Amino acid sequence: MTWKRPENVPYPSVWHTFQAKDTDSDQMVTYRVQDLPEERFNEAITHMMEHFVYDEPTCRAKNIVSEQQSIEEIAELWREFVKLHLVLVCFKEGSDEIAGMNMLYVSQQSDKEEYQCKGKVWKCIYDLVDYTMKEANVYERYGVDKYLGAMGLSVAPKYRGRGIATEILRARIPLCKGVGLPLTSTCFTAIGSQVAAAKAGYEETYVVSYDDLTKIDDRFVFPNITTKYVKCMSKRVE
Repeated sequence: MTWKRPENVPYPSVWHTFQAKDTDSDQMVTYRVQDLPEERFNEAITHMMEHFVYDEPTCRAKNIVSEQQSIEEIAELWREFVKLHLVLVCFKEGSDEIAGMNMLYVSQQSDKEEYQCKGKVWKCIYDLVDYTMKEANVYERYGVDKYLGAMGLSVAPKYRGRGIATEILRARIPLCKGVGLPLTSTCFTAIGSQVAAAKAGYEETYVVSYDDLTKIDDRFVFPNITTKYVKCMSKRVE
């Protein structure tokens, strides 16, 4: 990943605020979505390791937490993402507790080096995402040479049911405008994130069923998965 955040864009910046219910009452309070501060990098990785790898459907179906090499590799990838100063985090006003976050990066057509991983489970999941994004043909379809991508959207359990995932996805648009990216596009593997993306105005760029994926690669079998489709969903920055 060779992309660099423009130096004239303040960091950390707040990109979006919204109203949602508090955690212990029906009272409406303010939440903000902002850049992940450097002093929270390690905590952010911990959050993803405590929640995302257990909640995301393909990780859960393949029991990724049982394979140490895969867990180490996905954590290392996230450590590279946070260095880009693009990762979004959501906080409730008056609290420094991570309510939710999105691991973001920039995909550039000019980047030639292919990402390599060795953990059997993580490689399977990564290859599924890679296949979906290549079939989506994002660069050509939207006429762009770079876009904001993601590998991990997570909301802490106590903050769920408040639309936080949708608001984090909405916050990507002012972030893209701020740093000069024309599009955001992601492979969504869970029905919850797909619904959130649709609410945030993302369109379906490419859709494939989990059933059909088993015919493409015999590794793409995910036991007991309840989501029917994998979807690349995208939104132009206008």
